Amino acid sequence: MKLKKQFKDFYDEICIHGESEDLKEKRDTLQKDIEDKFPSEMKDHGIELKKSDIEIFDQGSYKYSTTIKSSVIDRDVAVMISLDIKEYPDPRRIKGYLRDAVNHVATRTVKIKEPCVNVSYYEKGVERMHIDLPLYAKTDDKVYLARGKEFAEKYLWEIADPKGLNDDLCGKINKNEQLRRVIRYIKKWRNDKYENSTLDHEVPPSIGLTYLACDCFVSSATSEGEDDLMALQQTMSNMKSMFTLTYEDEKLVKADISRYLPVEPFTDVFQKMKDASDSYGVTFYNRLSTAVQNLTDAVNVESEHDAGNYVKKVLGEEFKVPAKQTSSPIPQNKKEHSFG
Repeated sequence: MKLKKQFKDFYDEICIHGESEDLKEKRDTLQKDIEDKFPSEMKDHGIELKKSDIEIFDQGSYKYSTTIKSSVIDRDVAVMISLDIKEYPDPRRIKGYLRDAVNHVATRTVKIKEPCVNVSYYEKGVERMHIDLPLYAKTDDKVYLARGKEFAEKYLWEIADPKGLNDDLCGKINKNEQLRRVIRYIKKWRNDKYENSTLDHEVPPSIGLTYLACDCFVSSATSEGEDDLMALQQTMSNMKSMFTLTYEDEKLVKADISRYLPVEPFTDVFQKMKDASDSYGVTFYNRLSTAVQNLTDAVNVESEHDAGNYVKKVLGEEFKVPAKQTSSPIPQNKKEHSFG
């Protein structure tokens, strides 16, 4: 099996196996602030909210254990409250009260983003960590996500099922460690290839990549153990085949891909990327095609050194290429004399 040690070392290098003490402390402190201060903020504006009516839980990559190291550590922590959205139809107001409940510490920078309240932590002027707080209202046995920036004209309480989404992805990923590794490899590939992206919705979303990896995953193993190179190559190749391509004068002008959530609101997780520009889908497809070709070359080439160089083109500089083997001349055996 090629590159078994290199994939193991690379995986250990990129993944976050547990929660850092700093991030845990930030999350726990935020939770305490929300439970202690959010009800009083709501009360100041004539809305009753009991501490017992607040539920806080992880979602996203920390919940599924697919987080990878990056320059900025991030985490999604859901805040769910009991609230009659018919009586309080403007989610921007409620997000503002959540913002005010946690915006009292000098080391925090708190902003209202479209899907969440964002709490960032900076060091020497550079962001090093942020925690996103999506806010949900539970009313009439339904759950709704607060959408809309602080002064946006478009806003709504969007029906959602964050716990159902957690259950669905945990059910697919838990107890399948090779799939979990492949998801992390693909996220690392995405981060490297879109490192300099500054455009809204250009980068394929993590939830989309995670579902594509789950849908397209092909396990691979030999007598030596699980073969991550082959699993990654086949999974990304299957992802590539999920696109619908449109050509004009032999030029690729549109590469369409869809993946709908299996729970409410059943939306296409790639819709914002598609709405923003057809070129984003084309870039996604072309970069994925290049990765598949490099992985295919890595599978087919005999030399581990050459295979490692192909994989490095996909996964980045952290993937260590094994040394090139030098072939030694075969010693010539002296001819034996026969005596008769």
